Amino acid sequence: MRSSTTRLGALALAAVLGLTACSFGSADPAGDGGGVTTLRVANPTPVVSLNPFAANSADQPTLTVVQEVFETLVVRQDGKIAPKLAESWTNPDPLTWQFVLRSGVTFADGTPMTSADAKASLQALIDGKGPLAGLWATVDDIRTPDERTLTIHTKSQLGTVLSNLTLLWIAPAAKIGDSAFFDAPYGTGPFKVSSFTAGQSVNLVRNDKYRGDQPKLTGISYRYIPEVSGRVTALANNEIDVTWGLPPDQLTGLRDNKDLTVKSFPTYANYYIWFNSSRKPFTDARVRQAMWHAVDFAKISKSLFDQAGTPATGPLPEAVFGAAGQNPYAYDPARARQLLTEAGYPDGFSTTMMWSSGCCTNGNSFADAMISDWAKVGIVVKPQELERATWLDKLLKLDWDSTMTTGSTITGDADFTLARLYLSTAKRNGYANPELDRILLAARAELDQDKRATLYAQAGKIVWDEAVGIFPLDLNGNVVLRGTVEGFTPTPNDLPDFAGVSLR
Repeated sequence: MRSSTTRLGALALAAVLGLTACSFGSADPAGDGGGVTTLRVANPTPVVSLNPFAANSADQPTLTVVQEVFETLVVRQDGKIAPKLAESWTNPDPLTWQFVLRSGVTFADGTPMTSADAKASLQALIDGKGPLAGLWATVDDIRTPDERTLTIHTKSQLGTVLSNLTLLWIAPAAKIGDSAFFDAPYGTGPFKVSSFTAGQSVNLVRNDKYRGDQPKLTGISYRYIPEVSGRVTALANNEIDVTWGLPPDQLTGLRDNKDLTVKSFPTYANYYIWFNSSRKPFTDARVRQAMWHAVDFAKISKSLFDQAGTPATGPLPEAVFGAAGQNPYAYDPARARQLLTEAGYPDGFSTTMMWSSGCCTNGNSFADAMISDWAKVGIVVKPQELERATWLDKLLKLDWDSTMTTGSTITGDADFTLARLYLSTAKRNGYANPELDRILLAARAELDQDKRATLYAQAGKIVWDEAVGIFPLDLNGNVVLRGTVEGFTPTPNDLPDFAGVSLR
């Protein structure tokens, strides 16, 4: 058990954060008398929903939790697609995908998992019209010939079916239409939700009906601690076991702490600044290119992002299927001024850049550095730091000039980012290019994976050369664990998975 001093530290921190006294994991939250078997996790962004079929279907805080509760038909392992709830699949013809599901799988309530559950889950994702629905736009029909067979028919060829399925979580068909179910959902995974307070906390307990090896943990307790200082203090006071997403300047000191382990690893995530290409002056590619040439990203990266990532060579991190290196933009203020003059802005212009609070590693400092460099070529940028909900609302309405954020190609497949965000029909950044649309749609339809990779390289070149955005950094992930945490393995999708973890 923790000492009374440590417990008081937890209570003090809880008071500062406005949480209840029981917000941090207790020695035996599962009530089984087994000692400290609950992993205490501090997540840097709030979990606002546990419904992976609608608006939050691509939200990383949501996915970090639901991956412990639900499972998918297939998974990506070492860059390749591997079976999970589906044991095999075939293509009887170019428009048909048939999956054979594992037998003997049950949900946490003991109900058998069947093809009807897989069908209902896919239909819910499509009907939810969230950010992942577009991945399935060509689906024509979903059939269940028997309890173990799922057949997906598409109107046109869809070469991304397997990568898309890595984000289709299978939930009970009888529950999936009940919004209350997602207050404490369960699936076929190793854990189930025991309690959830949106924006604050999620508590998981072990699913005793899980078909695989039982987790060594009896539970996982997630707590939202927004401030970096709060998470670092909680680590130092032994009030949490795990956190992630800390800025580089904090990691140096933590690496020197013998009670902690810092793991850094490459991910599918990157930093980017989008320009609203439907709004002047960003309708002109020369203006967007000038914005890129005007900033000394090498200098900024050295001072703000040491060990946080590597300079990007394209709009997708190198580990993503379909990524390809592009010609770098040099820091060249003279070239920036020339491009501005050619575009009709010899004296520069005024604009705004928005981002959400806590969105990004050293976000405010990064914005300040870019704004300073832009000012040197006559571009005056007003910063707009917004609450995440406000930022997201403005983003989706295209009510912005430019925006700074980070994103992840969670499936590891270029289609997830390039087609989802850069097709003209996506209307995510105001950019519309019929040639890019043609390439992306051809890549999505292509069943030959080598041909798909070639097409995505072409698409990436257009996005890069047209400066739809600035892509300065491919991000490394970092996770900080107490020395008592064993068995954690980082994943490039930057969704920390704790199912295999134990506490020493």
